[in-house]
Amino acid sequence: MERSLYANLSQGIDSFLRVAMILRRKEIAVKAISMTTDNCDNTGMELIINEEITSLQEVINYMNKLYDVRNITVL
Repeated sequence: MERSLYANLSQGIDSFLRVAMILRRKEIAVKAISMTTDNCDNTGMELIINEEITSLQEVINYMNKLYDVRNITVL
Protein backbone atom coordinates (compact mmCIF):
# COMPACT_ATOMS: atom_id res chain seq x y z
CA MET A 1 0.00 0.00 0.00
CA GLU A 2 1.26 3.45 -0.88
CA ARG A 3 0.80 6.47 1.37
CA SER A 4 1.53 10.11 0.65
CA LEU A 5 2.72 12.80 2.98
CA TYR A 6 3.62 16.45 2.61
CA ALA A 7 6.22 18.29 4.68
CA ASN A 8 6.84 22.04 4.84
CA LEU A 9 10.55 22.84 4.67
CA SER A 10 12.41 25.78 6.17
CA GLN A 11 15.29 26.47 3.77
CA GLY A 12 14.29 25.61 0.21
CA ILE A 13 16.34 23.21 -1.86
CA ASP A 14 18.99 22.88 0.86
CA SER A 15 16.38 21.44 3.24
CA PHE A 16 14.98 19.23 0.48
CA LEU A 17 18.38 17.69 -0.21
CA ARG A 18 19.19 17.19 3.48
CA VAL A 19 15.87 15.43 4.15
CA ALA A 20 16.16 13.29 1.00
CA MET A 21 19.69 12.17 1.94
CA ILE A 22 18.67 11.30 5.50
CA LEU A 23 15.74 9.20 4.24
CA ARG A 24 18.10 7.44 1.81
CA ARG A 25 20.58 6.66 4.61
CA LYS A 26 17.74 5.29 6.77
CA GLU A 27 16.78 3.03 3.79
CA ILE A 28 13.20 4.29 3.67
CA ALA A 29 11.22 2.78 0.77
CA VAL A 30 10.33 6.01 -1.08
CA LYS A 31 8.51 5.46 -4.37
CA ALA A 32 8.40 9.13 -5.40
CA ILE A 33 9.67 12.42 -4.03
CA SER A 34 9.04 15.94 -5.29
CA MET A 35 9.67 19.52 -4.19
CA THR A 36 7.13 22.34 -4.48
CA THR A 37 7.33 26.10 -4.02
CA ASP A 38 4.69 28.82 -4.10
CA ASN A 39 4.66 32.57 -4.77
CA CYS A 40 5.60 33.37 -1.16
CA ASP A 41 8.77 31.22 -1.31
CA ASN A 42 7.28 28.53 0.91
CA THR A 43 8.92 25.21 0.11
CA GLY A 44 7.58 21.72 0.66
CA MET A 45 8.22 18.13 -0.29
CA GLU A 46 5.76 15.41 -1.18
CA LEU A 47 6.68 11.78 -0.55
CA ILE A 48 5.00 8.56 -1.62
CA ILE A 49 6.01 5.78 0.77
CA ASN A 50 5.68 2.03 0.18
CA GLU A 51 4.08 1.06 3.49
CA GLU A 52 4.57 -2.67 2.92
CA ILE A 53 8.31 -2.14 3.44
CA THR A 54 8.47 0.94 5.71
CA SER A 55 5.79 2.12 8.12
CA LEU A 56 4.47 5.64 7.66
CA GLN A 57 4.84 6.34 11.39
CA GLU A 58 8.55 5.49 11.21
CA VAL A 59 9.03 8.05 8.42
CA ILE A 60 7.08 10.70 10.35
CA ASN A 61 9.18 10.04 13.47
CA TYR A 62 12.44 10.47 11.50
CA MET A 63 11.23 13.65 9.83
CA ASN A 64 9.92 15.23 13.06
CA LYS A 65 13.47 15.13 14.46
CA LEU A 66 14.85 17.26 11.63
CA TYR A 67 15.09 21.03 12.08
CA ASP A 68 14.49 21.53 8.33
CA VAL A 69 10.94 20.12 8.59
CA ARG A 70 8.29 22.49 9.98
CA ASN A 71 5.04 20.59 9.49
CA ILE A 72 4.06 17.11 8.25
CA THR A 73 0.64 16.28 6.79
CA VAL A 74 -0.53 12.81 5.74
CA LEU A 75 -2.46 13.07 2.49
